[in-house]
Amino acid sequence: MADAILGSAVQVLVEKAINLASEQIGQFVGFKNDLKKLQKTLIGIQAVLRDAEKKQVTEDSVKIWLEDLERVAFDADNLLDDFNYEMIRRKVEIQNQMKRKVCFFFSVSNPIAFRCRMANKIQKINMDLISINERATKLGLLRSQNGASDAPAFMESRETDSVTTDTVGRADNVSAIVTELTATSNNETISVLPIVGMGGIGKTTVARKVFHDLETHFDERMWVCVSDFEKNFDANRLFGLMLESLKVPMPEVASKEAKLGKLKELLDGKEPNGKKPLKYLLVLDDVWSEDPAPWDGFLDSLRGISSAKGSWILVTTRNEQVATMTAISSHPCSLEELSDYDCRLILEKKAFGSREAPDDLKELGLELAKKCQGLPLAASVLGGMLRNKGRDVWHSILDIGLQNIGGNRNDYINKILKLSFDHLPYPSLKKCFAYCSIFPKDFQMERNQLIQLWAAEGFLHPNPRDKMCMEEVGKLYFNILLDGNLFQEAEKDDYGNVWNCKMHDLVHDMVQSISNSKILRLTESSSSTNMETSSIRYLALERSPEEMEMSFFMLRVLNLRASSVEELPKSIGKLTHLRYLDSSETEIETLPESLCQLYNLQTLRVRYCHSLKKFPKYFKNLVNLRNFDFFSEDKSSDIMPLEIGQLQFLQTLPFFNIGEERGRQIGELRNLKNLSGQLELRNLELVKSKEEAESANLIGKPNIDELRLLWNEIDNSRNNDSEYNRVLEGLHPHQNLKGLVIERFFGGQLSTWIGKLGKLVKFELRNCKSCKELPTLGNMPFLRSLHLKGLDSITSIGPSFYGRSGVHSGSTSQRPLNLFPALEYLILKKMQNLREWMEATVDDGTVVVFPVLHTMRITNCPQLATFPNYFPRLEQLNIRKTRNGSALMTYICSGVSTLTRLFISSVNGLTKVPNELFVYECPNLISFPINLTRTPSLSFLSISLCEKLTDLPKGKLCSLTSLRDLDIGPFSETTTELHSFLDLFDALPPPHPYFPSLSKLGLFGWPHWESLPEQLQRLSALTTLGLGGFGVKSLPDWFGKLSSLEELNLYECEKLENLPQSMRSLTRLEMLSINDCSLLKVRCNPESSSTDPNSEWSKISHIPDITIDLQQIRG
Repeated sequence: MADAILGSAVQVLVEKAINLASEQIGQFVGFKNDLKKLQKTLIGIQAVLRDAEKKQVTEDSVKIWLEDLERVAFDADNLLDDFNYEMIRRKVEIQNQMKRKVCFFFSVSNPIAFRCRMANKIQKINMDLISINERATKLGLLRSQNGASDAPAFMESRETDSVTTDTVGRADNVSAIVTELTATSNNETISVLPIVGMGGIGKTTVARKVFHDLETHFDERMWVCVSDFEKNFDANRLFGLMLESLKVPMPEVASKEAKLGKLKELLDGKEPNGKKPLKYLLVLDDVWSEDPAPWDGFLDSLRGISSAKGSWILVTTRNEQVATMTAISSHPCSLEELSDYDCRLILEKKAFGSREAPDDLKELGLELAKKCQGLPLAASVLGGMLRNKGRDVWHSILDIGLQNIGGNRNDYINKILKLSFDHLPYPSLKKCFAYCSIFPKDFQMERNQLIQLWAAEGFLHPNPRDKMCMEEVGKLYFNILLDGNLFQEAEKDDYGNVWNCKMHDLVHDMVQSISNSKILRLTESSSSTNMETSSIRYLALERSPEEMEMSFFMLRVLNLRASSVEELPKSIGKLTHLRYLDSSETEIETLPESLCQLYNLQTLRVRYCHSLKKFPKYFKNLVNLRNFDFFSEDKSSDIMPLEIGQLQFLQTLPFFNIGEERGRQIGELRNLKNLSGQLELRNLELVKSKEEAESANLIGKPNIDELRLLWNEIDNSRNNDSEYNRVLEGLHPHQNLKGLVIERFFGGQLSTWIGKLGKLVKFELRNCKSCKELPTLGNMPFLRSLHLKGLDSITSIGPSFYGRSGVHSGSTSQRPLNLFPALEYLILKKMQNLREWMEATVDDGTVVVFPVLHTMRITNCPQLATFPNYFPRLEQLNIRKTRNGSALMTYICSGVSTLTRLFISSVNGLTKVPNELFVYECPNLISFPINLTRTPSLSFLSISLCEKLTDLPKGKLCSLTSLRDLDIGPFSETTTELHSFLDLFDALPPPHPYFPSLSKLGLFGWPHWESLPEQLQRLSALTTLGLGGFGVKSLPDWFGKLSSLEELNLYECEKLENLPQSMRSLTRLEMLSINDCSLLKVRCNPESSSTDPNSEWSKISHIPDITIDLQQIRG
């Protein structure tokens, strides 16, 4: 199937060679005629390529002709690249005014030597191309008038919806799996449920939906793809991937025992802090190994990392034998084919998005859906292929493209995927897609990196007609593949840009079958000796490069990421064709000066190179560098390359440390007009004037998404803050800016240009201690996130913050004015002198403020006393460390009715709270006027250590049918009666369930309360129970009905003497903790159990983990 890419590969090579030849005809006088001849012959050959691509399928002679052409075109590409390199080298020497003495006649810098070396090569290539052109005539290849030009026309690409999880037709499967995984009757430490079905049937989609639906049921969740474990089920590597999923990566060299120890530390809870064992969900996606021995060994190891009951492994596999082998405490879930109707729904959704399919295409859609044979992947890819296509294309696909489709379902999906590939609009796009075979299965492909690799390989050509640079062409190609569902699982950044994505395994298989990428990976054990290296374009090393390995002279890509390399060899300067170099995550300290001879280098990635402290002196010679992907916390200007402003094509520059010396001042940024993504400017205190700030020309950089402006804390020696204000004014960015962070600005006044950034999505103002007034932000249409921190001079948030709200004055319009129309997140932190936050004012008409704000955090604003009282969509509110709790809550309670979570901590003066909440240690709270029947969706409720609370919640706690976690008490000791507390736990009449979801309960009482709520015996799902401060002498015998109980904590129950006999029936109880229960402590001493007739030890001796007064008795 590799033949599928041959024609496209040749077209890309020929197109590139023609472009290079055209550029260089006038540059090298001695080769002008040779280059013209080369160009002319290539144009003639290009004209027959379309016909050759069609005929190669049935005519072997044409296929051989294409293969011969590919070899010669490859040589021509390398030759023309040599010309290009020489042209750049001469320009660099002129630019640097270098007068080199020729110490060796045949050095690379000698123009005569270059002419001698190139003459024979270009003559031979011309002769070969003429011969190939003549053979084309003999083969009868037809010439097309337009050739096979590959320049893409500009086209709008709609946003993809592949970021969502589409489970059309799988609701019953998902529901059944969720029910089984959440059943309380499971007493196994580990259970395994396999999801089995053929490729493309939707196993991973179902597993992902279950994974997300059970986010709160399990204490930890891990997702590991094991597609490449087919030959060897490597448990050691799998444990490492589990740790990565838990965000605790370990070195690959770490032993199996070390990894298991770390997993046990994280999950088993056997730590000094007494944390309980954690119940987890592990998804193993795409299991292939049929050998039961390594699987059984893996499970044996896994059983030792957590003693909690109810953990699950969800396995997806295509293999029935694997499903049978892995199932524990369950039956495999076998996914059947979808109905034609469901396939049509998927196809139409991918083709039309949220729009309804036109009537004239619905019948065609159903016929196409039937061709999918019930496979959702086939429907997704087919729908993506038909996106933005007319009725004639739909007919063509049905009548011609899928005419001969048949065989088993694997053949169906493979043919549909191949058809989707064939219908990609450009040869270079096909080449780009096939190139993705270099990544392993389930690899998370970073969009920008992928585009950089495509560019390095020469697959992307600028389109001057539509003013598209090659990166814009790359983004277009990426979006086409994403829209066509050949790329999936896209993730986006804060500004809506797709960050990364994956390929489905079957798509990856198809790409590998058609790819002819010239790549090589060398590990510690492999060798390049006696290896043909002349055609290798991509080299990945997992070891230190040797001098001989620098003989891969045709390399376009060198990947040393995470290898053992400690320095680059000097011979790296010989890789004159190199476009992409990645030495990220290595111990490299310096880069050799010879690196600066890589005039073709486009991308240099040195991420996470913490030892790297210096760049070569002539870094500025890398004149084609477009991406300098390097980030360091070091604020020293010495770490920045000198005269980086010479690199006028630069697009990626994550940060710039401003220095005082020439070549490191802020003016270096003046001509870097193509910078994009994020730019962080540091040491801005060194910029002395508005004119100097303007020299950075930030306003002329339209592609920067996020700008971070950072000053350092210094002794303020300037007479006033006007100089700082003028510097900030000179840092005016382009109107396209989406994110702005200003930190430690010393001026008293923020620039007015901030309020005019109409596309701003995120704004952060941090530790600007002299700033006296906030900018006007209320009219920003896209602002979603606002973070204000450490603004010591701000005392009031007033009308200027909202902007002009009187625009309706004199108007008859009834449409309300929205202020902060898109704001979703708002944080106020360490505003030490902020006293008032005023309402917005309006002269006439209606104003709506914060219409979509759903999360707000107010931390360490001790003097804040007045507060707006209208937040129509606020869901989460977090208030910490303030002295005016009563005033704040009065404002909130009068206007907020949509809260789903309220967290209040260290709030003095608090006397009243609104509906849903987390209230902890509020000693002056006396009123809690809530009707619990109106908050059924509350999942977490804590009202604890509020010892003056007398006004208890209205209604019954069991009205909270979604409640999972409850901590309650103690209330006022003098005015709250026990019966009032017990009444909270009364059950509602049938059919109302009694706490169906409650798994954790903490009850806190007073010593004169001598009984517990009897209704608690109905809590069959309860796993954790804490009782503290009660005056009970014996725990009731109904404790034995708490069949799911895993952890019991008893403390400060000074009268408690006896435990019930039914304790022995609590078979799932793993942990018992007794603290400050002096009478019970004596009776639970195992050493006196045989002599003390009052001993309680026999009732608890079956429990694995027992702690009394912080001393481990067992476990």
